[in-house]
Amino acid sequence: MIKRILDKTLLFCIGTFLILCQGITTDLVAVWLVSLTIMALGLYFDTRQAVIVLMLLYGVLCLFLPPLFLFLPVICYDGLWYRCLWCYAYVLLVIARWDSYPEWIWLIAALGMLTSGLLSYGTQQSQMLSQELIRLRDTTTERDILQQARAREMLEKQDYEIYLATLKERNRIAREIHDNVGHMLSRSILQVGALGTIYKEEPLHGQLHSVNETLNEAMTSIRRSVHDLHDDAIDLEQAVRDSIRDMQEKYRVTLEYDMSRHVPREVKYCFIAIAKEAVSNIVKHSDADTVTFRFREHPAFYQMLIEDNGTVSHGDGEGIGLKNMRERVQNLGGTLHIHRENGFHIFVAIQKKEDTTCES
Repeated sequence: MIKRILDKTLLFCIGTFLILCQGITTDLVAVWLVSLTIMALGLYFDTRQAVIVLMLLYGVLCLFLPPLFLFLPVICYDGLWYRCLWCYAYVLLVIARWDSYPEWIWLIAALGMLTSGLLSYGTQQSQMLSQELIRLRDTTTERDILQQARAREMLEKQDYEIYLATLKERNRIAREIHDNVGHMLSRSILQVGALGTIYKEEPLHGQLHSVNETLNEAMTSIRRSVHDLHDDAIDLEQAVRDSIRDMQEKYRVTLEYDMSRHVPREVKYCFIAIAKEAVSNIVKHSDADTVTFRFREHPAFYQMLIEDNGTVSHGDGEGIGLKNMRERVQNLGGTLHIHRENGFHIFVAIQKKEDTTCES
Protein backbone atom coordinates (compact mmCIF):
# COMPACT_ATOMS: atom_id res chain seq x y z
CA MET A 1 0.00 0.00 0.00
CA ILE A 2 2.82 2.44 0.85
CA LYS A 3 4.50 1.76 -2.50
CA ARG A 4 1.23 2.47 -4.33
CA ILE A 5 0.81 5.75 -2.48
CA LEU A 6 4.35 6.79 -3.44
CA ASP A 7 3.71 5.86 -7.08
CA LYS A 8 0.50 7.89 -7.20
CA THR A 9 2.21 10.82 -5.49
CA LEU A 10 4.89 10.83 -8.20
CA LEU A 11 2.27 10.77 -10.95
CA PHE A 12 0.33 13.54 -9.20
CA CYS A 13 3.50 15.65 -9.13
CA ILE A 14 3.91 15.10 -12.88
CA GLY A 15 0.35 16.34 -13.46
CA THR A 16 0.97 19.36 -11.23
CA PHE A 17 4.15 20.13 -13.16
CA LEU A 18 2.25 20.09 -16.45
CA ILE A 19 -0.43 22.42 -15.09
CA LEU A 20 2.17 24.89 -13.77
CA CYS A 21 4.01 24.81 -17.07
CA GLN A 22 0.79 25.72 -18.86
CA GLY A 23 0.18 28.56 -16.43
CA ILE A 24 -3.30 27.30 -15.66
CA THR A 25 -4.75 29.15 -12.70
CA THR A 26 -8.48 28.90 -13.38
CA ASP A 27 -10.14 26.17 -11.39
CA LEU A 28 -6.70 25.00 -10.24
CA VAL A 29 -7.92 24.29 -6.71
CA ALA A 30 -10.93 22.37 -8.04
CA VAL A 31 -8.67 20.29 -10.30
CA TRP A 32 -6.39 19.42 -7.41
CA LEU A 33 -9.27 18.59 -5.08
CA VAL A 34 -11.01 16.38 -7.65
CA SER A 35 -7.78 14.55 -8.51
CA LEU A 36 -6.82 14.03 -4.87
CA THR A 37 -10.36 12.91 -4.02
CA ILE A 38 -10.50 10.34 -6.83
CA MET A 39 -7.00 9.11 -5.92
CA ALA A 40 -7.91 8.78 -2.23
CA LEU A 41 -11.18 6.97 -3.04
CA GLY A 42 -9.29 4.50 -5.21
CA LEU A 43 -6.94 3.72 -2.33
CA TYR A 44 -9.76 3.53 0.20
CA PHE A 45 -12.14 1.19 -1.63
CA ASP A 46 -9.37 -0.68 -3.48
CA THR A 47 -11.66 -2.97 -5.50
CA ARG A 48 -11.96 -3.61 -9.22
CA GLN A 49 -15.57 -2.37 -9.35
CA ALA A 50 -14.71 0.84 -7.49
CA VAL A 51 -11.76 1.57 -9.80
CA ILE A 52 -13.93 1.13 -12.90
CA VAL A 53 -16.56 3.52 -11.54
CA LEU A 54 -13.93 6.10 -10.54
CA MET A 55 -12.24 5.98 -13.96
CA LEU A 56 -15.54 6.49 -15.76
CA LEU A 57 -16.48 9.28 -13.36
CA TYR A 58 -13.12 10.96 -13.89
CA GLY A 59 -13.56 10.79 -17.64
CA VAL A 60 -16.91 12.53 -17.36
CA LEU A 61 -15.41 15.24 -15.12
CA CYS A 62 -12.69 15.83 -17.70
CA LEU A 63 -15.44 17.05 -20.05
CA PHE A 64 -16.20 19.87 -17.64
CA LEU A 65 -12.68 20.54 -16.30
CA PRO A 66 -10.26 20.01 -19.22
CA PRO A 67 -7.09 20.35 -17.08
CA LEU A 68 -8.12 17.15 -15.29
CA PHE A 69 -6.85 15.09 -18.19
CA LEU A 70 -3.28 16.02 -17.14
CA PHE A 71 -3.86 13.87 -14.01
CA LEU A 72 -5.15 10.87 -15.97
CA PRO A 73 -1.93 8.86 -15.30
CA VAL A 74 -2.87 8.85 -11.60
CA ILE A 75 -6.28 7.35 -12.37
CA CYS A 76 -4.97 4.96 -15.04
CA TYR A 77 -2.52 3.58 -12.47
CA ASP A 78 -5.38 1.78 -10.66
CA GLY A 79 -6.89 0.70 -13.99
CA LEU A 80 -3.75 -1.18 -14.94
CA TRP A 81 -3.46 -2.52 -11.40
CA TYR A 82 -6.79 -4.32 -11.84
CA ARG A 83 -6.23 -5.11 -15.55
CA CYS A 84 -9.03 -2.76 -16.67
CA LEU A 85 -7.35 -2.16 -20.01
CA TRP A 86 -10.59 -1.38 -21.81
CA CYS A 87 -10.93 1.76 -19.67
CA TYR A 88 -7.96 3.22 -21.51
CA ALA A 89 -10.05 3.41 -24.67
CA TYR A 90 -12.46 5.66 -22.82
CA VAL A 91 -9.55 7.75 -21.56
CA LEU A 92 -8.18 8.14 -25.08
CA LEU A 93 -11.56 9.37 -26.27
CA VAL A 94 -11.49 12.01 -23.55
CA ILE A 95 -7.95 13.09 -24.45
CA ALA A 96 -8.75 13.26 -28.17
CA ARG A 97 -11.30 16.00 -27.56
CA TRP A 98 -8.66 18.38 -26.28
CA ASP A 99 -6.07 19.39 -28.83
CA SER A 100 -5.35 22.90 -27.61
CA TYR A 101 -2.19 21.95 -25.70
CA PRO A 102 1.31 22.08 -27.19
CA GLU A 103 2.92 18.93 -28.48
CA TRP A 104 5.44 18.75 -25.67
CA ILE A 105 2.57 18.67 -23.17
CA TRP A 106 1.12 15.72 -25.03
CA LEU A 107 4.52 14.09 -25.03
CA ILE A 108 4.96 14.51 -21.27
CA ALA A 109 1.38 13.31 -20.72
CA ALA A 110 2.10 10.24 -22.84
CA LEU A 111 5.26 9.61 -20.85
CA GLY A 112 3.20 10.01 -17.71
CA MET A 113 0.78 7.35 -18.96
CA LEU A 114 3.71 5.05 -19.78
CA THR A 115 5.26 5.72 -16.37
CA SER A 116 1.89 4.98 -14.76
CA GLY A 117 1.73 1.60 -16.49
CA LEU A 118 5.32 0.70 -15.63
CA LEU A 119 4.94 1.76 -12.01
CA SER A 120 1.67 -0.14 -11.64
CA TYR A 121 3.09 -3.28 -13.21
CA GLY A 122 6.36 -3.08 -11.27
CA THR A 123 4.67 -2.46 -7.93
CA GLN A 124 2.20 -5.27 -8.53
CA GLN A 125 4.98 -7.70 -9.41
CA SER A 126 6.94 -6.59 -6.36
CA GLN A 127 3.91 -7.16 -4.15
CA MET A 128 3.34 -10.60 -5.69
CA LEU A 129 6.98 -11.53 -5.09
CA SER A 130 6.72 -10.31 -1.51
CA GLN A 131 3.60 -12.39 -0.93
CA GLU A 132 5.26 -15.40 -2.52
CA LEU A 133 8.30 -14.85 -0.30
CA ILE A 134 6.07 -14.68 2.77
CA ARG A 135 4.24 -17.84 1.64
CA LEU A 136 7.52 -19.68 1.09
CA ARG A 137 8.81 -18.50 4.44
CA ASP A 138 5.63 -19.63 6.19
CA THR A 139 5.73 -22.95 4.35
CA THR A 140 9.37 -23.44 5.30
CA THR A 141 8.64 -22.56 8.92
CA GLU A 142 5.67 -24.92 9.00
CA ARG A 143 7.76 -27.68 7.43
CA ASP A 144 10.50 -27.12 10.02
CA ILE A 145 7.96 -27.30 12.82
CA LEU A 146 6.52 -30.54 11.40
CA GLN A 147 9.98 -32.03 11.05
CA GLN A 148 10.84 -31.07 14.61
CA ALA A 149 7.57 -32.59 15.79
CA ARG A 150 8.28 -35.81 13.88
CA ALA A 151 11.82 -35.94 15.25
CA ARG A 152 10.53 -35.38 18.77
CA GLU A 153 7.87 -38.05 18.26
CA MET A 154 10.49 -40.49 16.97
CA LEU A 155 12.71 -39.81 19.97
CA GLU A 156 9.81 -40.28 22.36
CA LYS A 157 8.86 -43.52 20.61
CA GLN A 158 12.45 -44.70 20.74
CA ASP A 159 12.70 -43.84 24.44
CA TYR A 160 9.45 -45.68 25.10
CA GLU A 161 10.67 -48.76 23.25
CA ILE A 162 13.89 -48.66 25.24
CA TYR A 163 11.83 -48.32 28.41
CA LEU A 164 9.70 -51.35 27.47
CA ALA A 165 12.82 -53.32 26.59
CA THR A 166 14.28 -52.44 29.98
CA LEU A 167 11.11 -53.64 31.73
CA LYS A 168 11.17 -56.89 29.77
CA GLU A 169 14.81 -57.43 30.71
CA ARG A 170 13.97 -56.85 34.37
CA ASN A 171 11.20 -59.41 34.13
CA ARG A 172 13.58 -61.86 32.48
CA ILE A 173 16.20 -61.36 35.20
CA ALA A 174 13.58 -61.77 37.92
CA ARG A 175 12.30 -64.93 36.27
CA GLU A 176 15.82 -66.36 35.89
CA ILE A 177 16.64 -65.65 39.53
CA HIS A 178 13.38 -67.19 40.67
CA ASP A 179 13.64 -70.29 38.49
CA ASN A 180 17.35 -71.02 38.89
CA VAL A 181 18.93 -69.44 41.97
CA GLY A 182 15.72 -69.66 43.97
CA HIS A 183 15.27 -73.37 43.26
CA MET A 184 18.91 -74.13 44.06
CA LEU A 185 18.66 -72.26 47.34
CA SER A 186 15.45 -74.10 48.21
CA ARG A 187 17.15 -77.43 47.53
CA SER A 188 20.16 -76.39 49.60
CA ILE A 189 17.91 -75.40 52.50
CA LEU A 190 16.20 -78.79 52.37
CA GLN A 191 19.50 -80.62 52.22
CA VAL A 192 20.99 -78.67 55.14
CA GLY A 193 17.78 -79.21 57.11
CA ALA A 194 17.98 -82.94 56.44
CA LEU A 195 21.62 -83.03 57.53
CA GLY A 196 20.72 -81.14 60.70
CA THR A 197 18.09 -83.75 61.47
CA ILE A 198 20.54 -86.61 60.97
CA TYR A 199 23.55 -85.16 62.77
CA LYS A 200 22.61 -84.08 66.28
CA GLU A 201 26.11 -83.96 67.64
CA GLU A 202 27.74 -80.67 68.44
CA PRO A 203 29.42 -78.64 67.12
CA LEU A 204 28.27 -79.99 63.69
CA HIS A 205 24.59 -79.58 64.47
CA GLY A 206 25.05 -75.92 65.46
CA GLN A 207 27.10 -75.22 62.33
CA LEU A 208 24.44 -76.81 60.14
CA HIS A 209 21.80 -74.73 61.88
CA SER A 210 23.83 -71.56 61.25
CA VAL A 211 24.24 -72.46 57.59
CA ASN A 212 20.49 -73.11 57.36
CA GLU A 213 19.72 -69.68 58.79
CA THR A 214 22.13 -68.03 56.35
CA LEU A 215 20.51 -69.82 53.41
CA ASN A 216 17.06 -68.76 54.63
CA GLU A 217 18.19 -65.16 54.86
CA ALA A 218 19.61 -65.38 51.33
CA MET A 219 16.34 -66.90 50.13
CA THR A 220 14.37 -64.06 51.74
CA SER A 221 16.66 -61.46 50.19
CA ILE A 222 16.34 -63.04 46.74
CA ARG A 223 12.55 -63.18 47.03
CA ARG A 224 12.47 -59.52 47.99
CA SER A 225 14.74 -58.59 45.08
CA VAL A 226 12.67 -60.62 42.62
CA HIS A 227 9.50 -59.02 43.92
CA ASP A 228 10.97 -55.53 43.59
CA LEU A 229 12.22 -56.23 40.07
CA HIS A 230 8.83 -57.52 39.06
CA ASP A 231 7.04 -54.52 40.54
CA ASP A 232 9.36 -52.00 38.88
CA ALA A 233 8.99 -53.82 35.56
CA ILE A 234 5.23 -53.21 35.38
CA ASP A 235 4.24 -50.64 32.75
CA LEU A 236 0.92 -49.08 33.77
CA GLU A 237 -0.13 -48.03 30.27
CA GLN A 238 0.60 -51.44 28.78
CA ALA A 239 -1.13 -53.21 31.67
CA VAL A 240 -4.28 -51.10 31.15
CA ARG A 241 -4.20 -51.76 27.41
CA ASP A 242 -4.00 -55.48 28.11
CA SER A 243 -6.98 -55.20 30.46
CA ILE A 244 -9.19 -53.42 27.91
CA ARG A 245 -8.06 -55.33 24.81
CA ASP A 246 -10.97 -57.78 24.91
CA MET A 247 -13.49 -54.93 25.25
CA GLN A 248 -12.53 -53.41 21.90
CA GLU A 249 -14.42 -56.11 20.02
CA LYS A 250 -17.82 -54.98 21.36
CA TYR A 251 -17.20 -51.44 22.64
CA ARG A 252 -15.73 -48.20 21.34
CA VAL A 253 -12.90 -47.89 23.83
CA THR A 254 -10.78 -44.74 24.17
CA LEU A 255 -7.62 -44.61 26.27
CA GLU A 256 -6.08 -41.23 27.11
CA TYR A 257 -2.81 -41.72 28.96
CA ASP A 258 -0.68 -38.81 30.15
CA MET A 259 1.51 -39.99 33.01
CA SER A 260 5.25 -40.18 33.53
CA ARG A 261 7.14 -43.44 33.82
CA HIS A 262 8.00 -42.87 37.46
CA VAL A 263 4.68 -43.86 39.01
CA PRO A 264 4.91 -45.59 42.40
CA ARG A 265 4.21 -49.30 42.10
CA GLU A 266 1.49 -49.07 44.76
CA VAL A 267 -0.37 -46.55 42.58
CA LYS A 268 0.19 -48.76 39.54
CA TYR A 269 -1.32 -51.81 41.28
CA CYS A 270 -4.22 -49.73 42.55
CA PHE A 271 -5.08 -48.26 39.14
CA ILE A 272 -4.69 -51.60 37.39
CA ALA A 273 -6.98 -53.32 39.90
CA ILE A 274 -9.62 -50.59 39.59
CA ALA A 275 -9.42 -50.68 35.78
CA LYS A 276 -9.89 -54.47 35.74
CA GLU A 277 -12.83 -54.26 38.15
CA ALA A 278 -14.42 -51.47 36.09
CA VAL A 279 -14.04 -53.53 32.90
CA SER A 280 -15.69 -56.49 34.60
CA ASN A 281 -18.61 -54.35 35.86
CA ILE A 282 -19.18 -52.74 32.48
CA VAL A 283 -19.24 -56.07 30.69
CA LYS A 284 -21.56 -57.66 33.25
CA HIS A 285 -23.98 -54.85 34.12
CA SER A 286 -23.82 -51.94 31.65
CA ASP A 287 -25.59 -51.53 28.31
CA ALA A 288 -23.00 -48.96 27.18
CA ASP A 289 -21.28 -49.07 23.81
CA THR A 290 -18.66 -46.38 24.47
CA VAL A 291 -16.09 -46.46 27.28
CA THR A 292 -13.36 -43.92 28.03
CA PHE A 293 -10.31 -44.41 30.27
CA ARG A 294 -8.34 -41.31 31.23
CA PHE A 295 -5.09 -41.30 33.20
CA ARG A 296 -3.52 -37.96 34.12
CA GLU A 297 -0.56 -36.98 36.24
CA HIS A 298 -0.74 -33.55 37.84
CA PRO A 299 1.94 -31.80 39.90
CA ALA A 300 0.31 -32.84 43.18
CA PHE A 301 -1.73 -35.97 42.43
CA TYR A 302 -2.50 -38.85 40.09
CA GLN A 303 -5.91 -38.99 38.47
CA MET A 304 -7.96 -41.72 36.80
CA LEU A 305 -11.39 -41.39 35.21
CA ILE A 306 -13.46 -44.24 33.79
CA GLU A 307 -16.81 -43.45 32.20
CA ASP A 308 -19.35 -45.06 29.89
CA ASN A 309 -22.60 -43.99 28.24
CA GLY A 310 -24.77 -46.71 29.74
CA THR A 311 -28.40 -46.08 30.74
CA VAL A 312 -29.01 -49.09 32.98
CA SER A 313 -29.31 -48.14 36.64
CA HIS A 314 -27.15 -50.18 39.02
CA GLY A 315 -28.91 -48.98 42.12
CA ASP A 316 -27.57 -46.73 44.83
CA GLY A 317 -25.68 -49.38 46.76
CA GLU A 318 -22.11 -50.55 46.28
CA GLY A 319 -21.18 -54.12 45.57
CA ILE A 320 -18.04 -55.89 46.72
CA GLY A 321 -16.12 -54.68 43.65
CA LEU A 322 -16.83 -51.00 44.28
CA LYS A 323 -16.07 -51.40 47.99
CA ASN A 324 -12.73 -52.97 47.13
CA MET A 325 -12.00 -50.01 44.84
CA ARG A 326 -12.78 -47.55 47.61
CA GLU A 327 -10.63 -49.44 50.13
CA ARG A 328 -7.66 -49.52 47.79
CA VAL A 329 -7.88 -45.78 47.16
CA GLN A 330 -8.39 -44.95 50.84
CA ASN A 331 -5.31 -47.02 51.77
CA LEU A 332 -3.32 -44.67 49.56
CA GLY A 333 -4.91 -41.57 51.11
CA GLY A 334 -6.83 -40.81 47.91
CA THR A 335 -10.47 -40.15 47.07
CA LEU A 336 -12.94 -42.03 44.88
CA HIS A 337 -16.20 -40.60 43.52
CA ILE A 338 -18.89 -42.52 41.65
CA HIS A 339 -21.56 -40.79 39.56
CA ARG A 340 -24.50 -42.48 37.89
CA GLU A 341 -25.91 -39.56 35.88
CA ASN A 342 -25.54 -39.68 32.08
CA GLY A 343 -23.62 -42.92 32.31
CA PHE A 344 -21.47 -44.52 34.96
CA HIS A 345 -18.42 -42.51 36.07
CA ILE A 346 -15.57 -43.48 38.39
CA PHE A 347 -13.20 -40.70 39.42
CA VAL A 348 -10.03 -41.45 41.39
CA ALA A 349 -7.46 -38.97 42.70
CA ILE A 350 -4.38 -39.99 44.71
CA GLN A 351 -2.03 -37.45 46.16
CA LYS A 352 1.68 -37.85 45.58
CA LYS A 353 3.44 -39.11 48.68
CA GLU A 354 6.76 -40.68 49.48
CA ASP A 355 5.33 -43.61 51.41
CA THR A 356 2.14 -45.16 50.03
CA THR A 357 0.81 -48.65 50.45
CA CYS A 358 -1.94 -50.41 48.60
CA GLU A 359 -3.23 -53.93 48.85
CA SER A 360 -2.55 -55.96 45.77
